[in-house]
Amino acid sequence: MAEEKLRKKIAKMEKQIKELQIEADAVKECLQKTETNRDEYKSKYLQFKAIFQRQTATFYQYQGLSEQSKDALSGIFMGDSFEEFLACGVQPGNIDTLWEFSRNQALKGNLEDTAILEQIIAYFVRLYNGTNKSPILAFQKVAVGDSFDIDLHIRTQSSKAAGTISNILITGLTNAFTGETIKKSVVEVE
Repeated sequence: MAEEKLRKKIAKMEKQIKELQIEADAVKECLQKTETNRDEYKSKYLQFKAIFQRQTATFYQYQGLSEQSKDALSGIFMGDSFEEFLACGVQPGNIDTLWEFSRNQALKGNLEDTAILEQIIAYFVRLYNGTNKSPILAFQKVAVGDSFDIDLHIRTQSSKAAGTISNILITGLTNAFTGETIKKSVVEVE
């Protein structure tokens, strides 16, 4: 009798072990799915974060401009939010106005903000081109050491009338289809 009770007890315990093993396997499977989901969400989060950081970097650059430049550009960039910055900056007329402002600053010798302004222009040209089936605008191909060409470049007041380009202050814009110059590069000539 005692032996039979022990066998029943052992059988009951073995059944419990099997049930617990099935439950443990189900928990392991659930944990594995959860970890996979976590890894997918983490990957998506990091991708989104990288994209958002690239986009907001230009906005923070804009906010780092001198007060004089920001005041002058207040007619282009309405509002204070990142979304308003994007909506205003990607408009073709505003890209043109921003480029003209940058050119004028470079020609006046106000170079404090020109590097930032050029990066902002490049950002909005890239965004604008991305809203079309094929690019509309391109940047002039100009390099230090190129010969100054009045048809392609604008020289600063302190530059020689002819010679080689020693510095590029603002890169010009061209029609991406035809290559026609829309905005001449502002350069220093030595």
